[in-house]
Amino acid sequence: MLHDLQFAIRTLRHNPLISGVAVLTLALGIGAATAVFSVADAVLLRPLPFHDPDRLVRIHAVTPEGSAASFSDAAYLDLAAAARTLEGAAAFREVGTSHVLSGDGDPERIIAVPVSASAGSVLGVHPAAGRMFTPDEDRRGAEGRVVLGHALWQRRFGGDRAVFGRPVLLDDRPFVVTGVMPPGFDFPDGADAWIPLAASADRARDDHELAVFGRLAPGATLEEARAELRRFGQQLSAAHPQVSTGWSADALPFSEWFVSPRFREAVWVLLGAVAILMLLACANVASLLVAHGTTRQGELRIRAALGADRLRLVRQLFTEAALLALLGTGAGVLVASWSVDALQALGGARVPRLDEVRVNGAVLGFACLAGVASCLLFGIAPAVRGSRLALRRTMDEGTRFTAGGRRLRHGLVVVEVALALLLLVGASLLASSFIRLLQVDPGFDADGALALSIDLPASRYPEQRVAQFYGALLDRMRALPGVTAVGATSTNPFREFGFSNDVTPADRAHEAPPSGLMQAGWRSVTPGLFEALRVPIVGGRAFGPEDDARSERVVMVSRSLAGRLWPGEEPVGKRIYWGGTTGRTRSVIGITGDIRDVRLDTDASPMLFVPHAQAELPAMTVIVRTSLPAASIAPALRQAVRDLDAGLPPPEVNEVRTNRAEASAVPRFNLWLLGTFAGVALALALTGVYATLAFTIAERRREIAVRLALGASPGGVLRLVLRSGLAFALAGIVAGTAAALGTTTMLGSLLFEVGPTDPWSFGAAVVVLMATSAVACYLPARRAARLEPAAILRE
Repeated sequence: MLHDLQFAIRTLRHNPLISGVAVLTLALGIGAATAVFSVADAVLLRPLPFHDPDRLVRIHAVTPEGSAASFSDAAYLDLAAAARTLEGAAAFREVGTSHVLSGDGDPERIIAVPVSASAGSVLGVHPAAGRMFTPDEDRRGAEGRVVLGHALWQRRFGGDRAVFGRPVLLDDRPFVVTGVMPPGFDFPDGADAWIPLAASADRARDDHELAVFGRLAPGATLEEARAELRRFGQQLSAAHPQVSTGWSADALPFSEWFVSPRFREAVWVLLGAVAILMLLACANVASLLVAHGTTRQGELRIRAALGADRLRLVRQLFTEAALLALLGTGAGVLVASWSVDALQALGGARVPRLDEVRVNGAVLGFACLAGVASCLLFGIAPAVRGSRLALRRTMDEGTRFTAGGRRLRHGLVVVEVALALLLLVGASLLASSFIRLLQVDPGFDADGALALSIDLPASRYPEQRVAQFYGALLDRMRALPGVTAVGATSTNPFREFGFSNDVTPADRAHEAPPSGLMQAGWRSVTPGLFEALRVPIVGGRAFGPEDDARSERVVMVSRSLAGRLWPGEEPVGKRIYWGGTTGRTRSVIGITGDIRDVRLDTDASPMLFVPHAQAELPAMTVIVRTSLPAASIAPALRQAVRDLDAGLPPPEVNEVRTNRAEASAVPRFNLWLLGTFAGVALALALTGVYATLAFTIAERRREIAVRLALGASPGGVLRLVLRSGLAFALAGIVAGTAAALGTTTMLGSLLFEVGPTDPWSFGAAVVVLMATSAVACYLPARRAARLEPAAILRE
């Protein structure tokens, strides 16, 4: 074996071009497969950072329309007391998590999530130092407690344990530090610290703000828990019909909550794509080695004549293939390592768990398996073919081998073209889908709009001061040079979730359940918001300064909500109940166009807008429309906030169009990866077509020279060679199209407004592959047409 290895090294060193192309091809295939496996390892295979995560479930309320929703405090407390299939239940508040940490340095905005005291035991995660807060500390009126994240503890306090037991200021309120969590723990995503939830049954039951999760009891199954949750929802509806009629509850595994089934399918699709790419790379290298083997006929026959049997020859040739695979695997690991940073930059924060992607032991093990598999795939055929040749002695048998080798090379090229078409069709479908996603009209103009998120601390801003602050801030920003419009909304476009509540027309309240007729999204907005975002007003009027807390209670509705509540009627002047069917009504004063400000890949949901002065929220996003670049006006916008309250941290300034681009990060991630694989596959397939045809022409030089000497025209020779090359390219396209028709259905969940058998996408892929194949065939065909027959015949 050592002798075989030494000779393999000499052989590869004496053929640097063939060796280099083979290693590079394998590096691309194995590197791509390893990089995508590292994503699959982090997203699908690696367990969540909790104790026994398979027993954890995410519990959500279900609206009468069947949509998932948050829990109210009272409903969560009822569930925690009643559930028998759960070993424990816990919750965290999804709103109001942004706080200003002050003292010991400049004010800093952090995410301090209110969580129940049971969260640590339910998750099976405990502080690395100190302790969690107790149930007695997790109640209204208790002294504030906070558990710091490890990164915040290191960054703000230098990892000093003396901070334990000391108070820190969150929104100017003292919170005593009780502990610090382990490194890397930031549940829910992005949390810097944790404070007591203090859930209270006294809070309104229609105020849904809690995300609830639990751990299955020993012996309980997910289906049993889901059945109990449905019964719990029915009991809740019966006990509180005024707010819970038609509501229910359900659960899903934690793994599906962290990584959606849609993205899981995307990862499996990408794994399938790199498997195709690796097969293509192996076919390319196998074709290269088969072609190279025909040039070694003399060497192999001499070996056979000197006594080497077939097994000995197979071993020698397979050792050379194994050495190529080893070099290709090493280069592939380097490619995968370099790709991790690119993958994380491409996916950003929107792709789940992408920050956990690493080239670890499992990934290296996969790379080794990929190398072994590739060695078997591309090494067997050349080794068997070469050994068979060596045992045939006569010239006529050698000629028959050459024809057989040519058929094998052509067959491999057909396979390469078919595999390349598979990836091209997938990339074409995703590209068509992504283009349609980019063309979606969100209902407002994102270009030229900047967003600043601000959250006022409740300790310094009681309700009556919140609207005053935002009114003064908008006036200051409106006076800045280059600012054409300013407004504020409760949802930062494409960076935050939206709010929803029940809506009922006053004249239909008698037929609606006590909880309300239907769910609709809502936003608290200030005057000027629709001008800042350029949302069209299609009827009535927009909010003005006169719509304050002392004036008539008013709302604006989107076109789709108006159509559902009052089909065929004029909505302006109608009155509605907002939340339940009792209390005071609100008058509709205007109709807006439909907007999408959370997701682009869903229909615009019915929306209701409430004046901020009548629905004060401390956390708002200021939208500034300006003709100036963001970098030039951002300092002035931050200074306007600081002039009003120096205790607030400088807000982050984002371009709304950038937010919109980030909202499509996951489909862009899928498209770029599959598109890159398709590009590499196309290059490999075209290289295979070109190399095979060029080698075939080299074998047929005498034949072509005779044809030319007997009167064939160069154009006729060019067409002859071109036809032969395009024939097996066309065969690969036909086979690839048939395979794609049967496999692209797996892309269905990843596509937006495009079918998995979209003829335009298939046609584009076929045209690209056929055109590039024609170019790959034309180059060697032109060389064949220019051969000098006299010189070749003299040889």
